[in-house]
Amino acid sequence: MNSGVLKPDTLRLSSRVYQPQDLGDADAIELRALGGVFRKRWKLLFGAATISAITAFLLVSLMPPTYKAQAKLILDPRKAQIITDGEVVADLDPSLQIMNGEIAILQSNLLLGDVVRTLGPGRLIEIDPNAGKIDVPTATRIEGLIAVIRKDLKVFGEGDSYVIVVEYSAEDRLLAMDMTNAVVNRYLALQVDGRQETIGQATIWLEDRLRSLEMEVAAKEERIATMRTESLLENGGALENAAQQVTTLNNQLVIASAERLTAEAQVQLLDRLLEENNVEEALAVVSSAAIDSLRNQAFELRQQDAFWAETVGPEHPRRAPILADLQRIDREIAVEVFNVRELRRSEAEVARFRELSLQESIVQMEERVLQISRGEIGLRQLEREAAASRQTYEALLARLTETRTQQRLQEADAKLIEEATLPGAPSAPKPKMMALLAGSVAFALAAISVFLGEMTATTFRTTREVQKETGLPVITALPLGKWNSLKGAIKYLRKNPYSVYAESLRQLRTNILMRDETQISESLMILSSAPGEGKTMTTVALAEMAAKIGRSVIVVDCDLRRSTMNRAFGWRMDYDIADFIEGTCSLDEAIHSPTELPFDVLCGAGPRPDVAEELSTLWLKPMVEELKSIYDFVIIDGPALLAVADAIIIARAADTRLYLIEHDKTERSAVRDGLSMLYEMSMGIDGVILNKAPESQQGYYAYD
Repeated sequence: MNSGVLKPDTLRLSSRVYQPQDLGDADAIELRALGGVFRKRWKLLFGAATISAITAFLLVSLMPPTYKAQAKLILDPRKAQIITDGEVVADLDPSLQIMNGEIAILQSNLLLGDVVRTLGPGRLIEIDPNAGKIDVPTATRIEGLIAVIRKDLKVFGEGDSYVIVVEYSAEDRLLAMDMTNAVVNRYLALQVDGRQETIGQATIWLEDRLRSLEMEVAAKEERIATMRTESLLENGGALENAAQQVTTLNNQLVIASAERLTAEAQVQLLDRLLEENNVEEALAVVSSAAIDSLRNQAFELRQQDAFWAETVGPEHPRRAPILADLQRIDREIAVEVFNVRELRRSEAEVARFRELSLQESIVQMEERVLQISRGEIGLRQLEREAAASRQTYEALLARLTETRTQQRLQEADAKLIEEATLPGAPSAPKPKMMALLAGSVAFALAAISVFLGEMTATTFRTTREVQKETGLPVITALPLGKWNSLKGAIKYLRKNPYSVYAESLRQLRTNILMRDETQISESLMILSSAPGEGKTMTTVALAEMAAKIGRSVIVVDCDLRRSTMNRAFGWRMDYDIADFIEGTCSLDEAIHSPTELPFDVLCGAGPRPDVAEELSTLWLKPMVEELKSIYDFVIIDGPALLAVADAIIIARAADTRLYLIEHDKTERSAVRDGLSMLYEMSMGIDGVILNKAPESQQGYYAYD
C-alpha cells in the first residue's frame, strides 16, 4: 500500500494530464487490505469484546438465581382395545397440528386457573402480584397468578417426537417442581374428565332417541299391515300378477301385429301383380291345393302339346283339343288366384281386429297395474321408512350398550413419561455464558462496524487507493504531525531532522529536484481540493527541507483571500504581494526575508480579496520566471481548487504541479472534481501527496 520508496525508473517525473479512470468493479473486496484493517483495529475489537463480557458478567451475577423443573408427556395412540367398535370420543391421531393444540391447552388460562385452585393461593403467595393487598377479589387474585405462571411456564415439543415438555422456572426450587407436576397432572385429569363427560352426554341423548324410535317403528309397522289388507280388497290381486298378464298380452299383440303385416303385404303384392295381369308371378306368391292341381294338369298338357307340335300345326285335330284345355286351365288358375287374394284380404282384416282387441286389453291391464302401483308406492315407502327406523333403532341400541361400557374404560390421550424432580442447581443466570455471549456479540458488532466503515469509505485511506482511482503516482505519504501551527511544524523538523515526517519531505524534495537535473531552477505549486487539508503547511515544510541542502528558496503565497502565512508568523512588512500587484512597489520590495526562516516569502500582509480579482497568468508567469532567475526553488501556495477560481490561474504559472490529498478526510468526489477541472484546462499533474497518513503507511524508519 505504501509508495514511500519508488523504483529508480520513477524518480524522474513527467507531467501527466488526469483522465477519468475506469474504476472496475466498485464492489470488489480486497481481502488482504481488509485483513490489514482488522489487524490495525484489533485493540478496538478485543477491547469492546472484553468490556462487554466483563459488564455482562457483573450484571448477570447480581441477578437472583432461578430454578427450572421439567416434566414430559407423550401423545401415545397405542391403547388397549377392550372393545373393537368405534370410540364415542375418538383418540387423538398425533400430528404437528395436534401437538400445537395440546400445547395451547397446557398454557390456557382455564387449565392454569384449575392449577391455582388446586395448589391454593396460600402456596403461591411468593409469586402473587397482589400479595399484601387487602380486599382483593378472589377472581382478580387468580387472574394475576395465571399471568405470572404463564410468563414463567414453557411448553414445547421435543424434536420430531410426540413428546411434550412442560417447564417452569421459579426462584423457589420446590415451587418449580410442584407447579410443573400440578400442571401436568391437572392436564391428564382434565382429559379423562372431559372424555367421560362427553360420553355421559352421548348416553343420555341415545336413551332419549331410542324411546322415540321405538314408538315410531311400532306405529309404522301397524300402518303397513293396514295398507296391505286394503290393497288386496280393492285390487283383487298383487302387482306381480297384473304385471305378468300385461307381459303376456304384449307378447300376443306382437304376434298379431306380425300376422296382420304379413297378410297386408301379400294382399298389396297380389293386387299389384293382378293389375299388371302378371299371373305367373302371382303364382309364385300364393299357393293352394287347387292351384297346385291345375298347374300339374297344365304341365302334362304342355308336354303333350310339345310332342305334337313337332309334327303338326295348332289346328290339327290332335293338338287343338290340347290347346283348348290349356286355355281353360289358365282361366281357372287366374280365378283361383283372385280367390286366394280375397282370402288373404279377409285374413288381414281378422288380424287387424285381433290386434285392436289385444291393444284394448293391454290398456285396461295397464290401468289396473297403475292403480295397483299407486297403492304399492305408499306401502313400499312406508316399509322403507319402517325398515330404516328399525335399523337405526337397533344400531343405537347396540351403541348405547357400547357407550355405557366405554364410559368406565376412559383414559387420557397423553401419558406421563417423566415427572418433575427437585432442581439441584439454578438454571439461570449463567454469568460465564452471558459474558461469553456478550463478548462475542460485541466483537461481531465491532467487526461489522469496522467492515462497513472500510467498505463504505468515501475518502482515501491508502496510497494504493489514490493510484487506482486517479491513475497518478503517489510521490510520498506524509505522516500526521504532532503540531497545530506552521511554527510548530518548523520547530518539529528542526528538533527531529530524521523523523518519519522529515524523511517523507526529503523524498518529496528529491523527487521534485530530480525531475529535470538540467534545469537550474524549479517552480512548484501544491494544489488541493478544499481548504484545511495541510497544503500551506506542506509548502512551508518543503521549503524548509529544500533550504537545508543549500538551495535558495522562496515561497509565494497567492492566496490573497486568506493570507495564512503572515497570520501564522505575524511578520511586519512594508510591502506585500498585493502592493506589487497594484504597482505600488517593485518585486524586490515585496519580498520578505524572515529571520526565523531559511527562505524568503512573497505573501500578503492581510486578506485582500479585491486584489485577488486581478490575478492573471499574463503577469504571474513572468513574475515566476523572474523569481526563478533569482532562486533555485520557487514554491507557490494558492487557494483550494474547489473553493475559488484563483487556483486554476495560479497553477498555469508553475512548472510542476502536485496534488495534495488528506488521508481519510478528502472526499473522493472532491478529488475527482478538482482533477477534472485541471483536465479541462489541459494542465498536467506530476504526482500526488497523501497527507496526514498513519505512520504504518511509511516505507522507511526514522533515525534519531
